[in-house]
Amino acid sequence: MESLRQDVKLALRLLRKQLAFSVLAIGTLGLGIGASVALFSVLDAAFIRPLPYANPEQLVSINFESTMPGGRVGRVGPSVHDVTDWKQHGGVFSHIGTFHNDFTLPLILDGDEPQRILAQRITKEYLAMYGVTVLAGRNFTDAEYDQGVGDVVIIGYDLWQTRFGGDPGVAGSTIRLNNEPTTIVGVMPQSFYPKTKLWRPFDIARHAFGKQRGSGAGTYGRLRGGMTIPEAEAALTAIAARGAAGRGGQAGAVKLTSLYESATRSNRTTARVIVYGVGLVLLLACVNVAGLLLARGAVRRPEMAVRSSLGAGRWRLVRQLLTESLILAACGTALGVLLAWWWLDVLVANTPMSMPANSPVAINLKALGFATLVAMVTALLVGLVPAWRVSRTSVTETLSRAGRRHGSALSRRGGQMVIGLEVAVAVVLVAGAALMVRSFSRVLAVDLGFEPSQSIAIDVSPALSTYDAHKQYYPALLEKLVAHPAVEHAGAVDSPPLLGGHRFIPGRANGKNHFFTVRSYVGAYLDAAGFTLKEGRFPDALRPAGGLPAAVISETASREVFGGAPAIGQVVEIGKAAYSVVAVSGDVKHDGPLFARPGDEPVIEVFIPALLNPEERPRPLTVIVRHREGMSLPHDFLREAVQSTGQRAVLQTITPGSAWLDDAVVTPRRRTVLLGLLGGLGLVLALVGIFGVTAYAVSRRTQEIGVRMAFGATHRNVVGVMVRDSSWPVFIGVAAGLLASWWATKAISTFLFQTEPRDLMTFAWVAMLLPVAALIAAWIPARRAARVDPIVALRAE
Repeated sequence: MESLRQDVKLALRLLRKQLAFSVLAIGTLGLGIGASVALFSVLDAAFIRPLPYANPEQLVSINFESTMPGGRVGRVGPSVHDVTDWKQHGGVFSHIGTFHNDFTLPLILDGDEPQRILAQRITKEYLAMYGVTVLAGRNFTDAEYDQGVGDVVIIGYDLWQTRFGGDPGVAGSTIRLNNEPTTIVGVMPQSFYPKTKLWRPFDIARHAFGKQRGSGAGTYGRLRGGMTIPEAEAALTAIAARGAAGRGGQAGAVKLTSLYESATRSNRTTARVIVYGVGLVLLLACVNVAGLLLARGAVRRPEMAVRSSLGAGRWRLVRQLLTESLILAACGTALGVLLAWWWLDVLVANTPMSMPANSPVAINLKALGFATLVAMVTALLVGLVPAWRVSRTSVTETLSRAGRRHGSALSRRGGQMVIGLEVAVAVVLVAGAALMVRSFSRVLAVDLGFEPSQSIAIDVSPALSTYDAHKQYYPALLEKLVAHPAVEHAGAVDSPPLLGGHRFIPGRANGKNHFFTVRSYVGAYLDAAGFTLKEGRFPDALRPAGGLPAAVISETASREVFGGAPAIGQVVEIGKAAYSVVAVSGDVKHDGPLFARPGDEPVIEVFIPALLNPEERPRPLTVIVRHREGMSLPHDFLREAVQSTGQRAVLQTITPGSAWLDDAVVTPRRRTVLLGLLGGLGLVLALVGIFGVTAYAVSRRTQEIGVRMAFGATHRNVVGVMVRDSSWPVFIGVAAGLLASWWATKAISTFLFQTEPRDLMTFAWVAMLLPVAALIAAWIPARRAARVDPIVALRAE
């Protein structure tokens, strides 16, 4: 124990004395371990264990294959009769659960501020299928499930915290939903679909749509142990056929989809890229540490020889070096854990993978153990090289050379090989990052067809979802907004660009039938959103002078429907109503720059006035406000206008136009950030490695530098010699890295937008950037060495 204590004290003293080496080695290990563990932890949550339930491979979604009009094969959900038959005669499932989103009946939670609530209705076995139990209170009773007794809800964890302050006695409390009293009976766990605020009991047999297949409800099941998906599909199809024959219905083929497969399908390519990136970063960190340790080991050969001559045996030397390597690896691991913990939230916020709502992300201990083991084994094996070399050579010979440091340490110690490998790996990572940056810049350069920079979107609707309430509220709100001196235009629409969907409605124009992509507006919406006017004049009122409601069609619609004829004044019939075309707008990419219709199918787009038909169910509208150039529009004013216009309203979000594009390009942006992080990390690690290896090489050539300068060599001559020793492995590494990138970048080809994975311009920039950066990293220690006084350098030897 005493000798072990001495080994530890000596190791700590050496690390403190050689501070530059310690910072570089520990920092390199920390960066490699931290990045690897954080990235793998995100990958683990999104791809490896996206379903945090017992035996997730048994969970499947259940559908029937159905032939759609036109011969296309689609899938529809089972009916309540199918589910009942499977429960009674199956033996395939241990549990079958059905849920239905309450989208068609918006729920308003009453209180100081009305709030729209995302709610689900669930059947009796739904929670049991997942193995989920309520956090507080109780589950729904069988009577509440089967007979709909009482109006009861289970609230989500987030709603429990924000509305009720985490009150453990919340069960039994009463709230008002849609102005009706409702009893809270329980609270869901935090990790179970946190975006869902409310759960209600669902008796599918009591709903008319449950009698038919394709009701819109989702049905899931848990397969019994040992049952494969093909076996289950065959058994369920046979049972459904017998039941359909008895009821005079249609048979159909049952198709099961693994929930794990569904959760990971879209993440496979991204997961593969992350695995490759993590592997390269960890490899680079290990190579970096190996180079630093090999360089330091060469300097310490005389020290090992002196220890050996004083009686230290091979095992004593090995134990000392093992202790140093273990301390170095432990410090690097501690830094890595800290960095991984710090980076984790940043990576989760920027991961391009769809993160499951019910799969929390935490530091993965297996990944931490693996990365630490690899780094530690590298440090141990390379750290023992000095003792191994001393044991194979004569101590006298080693001591006799101790005072003569000469020759290129890089070539002797394999430093040039280390530099070449580091540069090659860095080139692969930087090339991938550069391609993503180039691709994303082209995404942002796409012309969307409108200018939202001066616009603001207000997602608001009256608390009372009736036609009269909407008819009164939206025009009154627009009038109040336009009265502000900073507001240039204001309007509202049911599906704003980049923020909403659309309706697909059959109609007739120019003597032919068409399917129109329809969006409904109020007021000066098109001016407020910054659309481009091609013909006519954008409407501001609901009806033009002619009496028919005013419609605006897109440029493509004008060309497809009316050919070369003028569109202004033409009549378009949509549904049962007729509209007069008063303007033609430029085509707009409502779904974002990345969306492309198959076969370049033309979009026949029409904007028609909203709130004209009392028989239609009113659709919530998004208010668009355009402020004057150079003037700002305070959000406080917008909130006050929303809440003070006639009746109570539900304000969801206020989104500036500069942020409209964010959601449409969130995935490519996150991919760019992720690969940019990997590329930047690879570049930093490579430069640190080149700097460290070159610095040790220069320190080994102190006498040579002194002799050169004593015989008249200038600083430039000395620096040139030192940098030249590093330059040719850099260029070889760049060439090898470009060849590897030519093959490796195909892995991200599906991520690229209007950019080839072998983009020559990008490769050319990388080929210029890496050598310059690498040679600067080698030039810094060489320049410092050239400033040494030759007399001092020679005397030091």
